Amino acid sequence: MKLLSERIAYQVSEEGLTVHIKGAGKQDTKRIGYMKAWLIAWYLSGFIMASGLFLDYERDVKLFLIVFLAFWGYFSFIITKAYYFKKYGMETLFLNGNQFMMRRDIHGKKGKPQYFRLKHERPFRVLKDKQKLDQFFYSSWWVVAGGKVALGESGAAYRLGQHLSENEALKLVQLLNHHVDLSRS
Repeated sequence: MKLLSERIAYQVSEEGLTVHIKGAGKQDTKRIGYMKAWLIAWYLSGFIMASGLFLDYERDVKLFLIVFLAFWGYFSFIITKAYYFKKYGMETLFLNGNQFMMRRDIHGKKGKPQYFRLKHERPFRVLKDKQKLDQFFYSSWWVVAGGKVALGESGAAYRLGQHLSENEALKLVQLLNHHVDLSRS
């Protein structure tokens, strides 16, 4: 495996190009620790709120607790998923001619692969930072969503390369676009 950066490793073989992008780098160790502490506090607060369901409260209070716990459960799922991906996760990309596969693996367990047939000579591009709400969401370190590199047209782009720096994203795009071969199928 050759290193493109601290988080990105790649290998070229007869089968094609394989790229592995770690969920977080060594500089993110402190952030992962903060995320773990926050996650523990979040679970603790949820269990305290859930204990209210077993106390003698009015029906309206219990209904409020149920609605609150539904939102709490949703955000628990999101932050737990983000924590495990940051700590143990990796994006795996495979490119063979015009065939492209991407998936997110956690703890060595392979994620659900997404397959694409590339139709353009340079299908990968770096996304520019915009001050829109969706860009703020995609760039948030606390969620597993999107990425800095796009595949496809702007309206239907698939994102990959979560939380890469501008330099890492540019190197990754150059590497991927260099290995696209539309004559191979």
